[in-house]
Amino acid sequence: MVFNPAAPNLHAGRTISMAGQKHRVQRARHDRDAWIIQLSGVVDRNAAETLRGQLLEAPDDDVLRDDADSFFVHELIGLKVVTDAGRELGTLTEVIFTGANDVYVVKGEGREYLIPAIAQVVSRIDLPVSVMTITPMPGLLDESE
Repeated sequence: MVFNPAAPNLHAGRTISMAGQKHRVQRARHDRDAWIIQLSGVVDRNAAETLRGQLLEAPDDDVLRDDADSFFVHELIGLKVVTDAGRELGTLTEVIFTGANDVYVVKGEGREYLIPAIAQVVSRIDLPVSVMTITPMPGLLDESE
């Protein structure tokens, strides 16, 4: 459910930021699990090497989403999380990337819930009203505590 930035819209002319500097994309191509990018102002291999592994930042509208159910982490942080029965659980404070599926950390009323980011649990994400609705699986909200 969380957007994995594997498909940035890196065509020539786009402006991006890396290491606090703005650059214009001159050329870009995807190569296996990485992108090879030629940036304005990066004139040689040594300059390019200093940017290896740096965070590439671009406006949300310049990044292709996988589908309509893909979200940026910053869009999810702060959402109120409620059950489909109307019970408010708290606020989504963190997203944990586990490899299998992401996990949403929800904190509220002295409790912390770990919500799997799977379609069977996350019923709806409504960004305009800042609410995530979940359908808890048995045992997810262990009430025995």
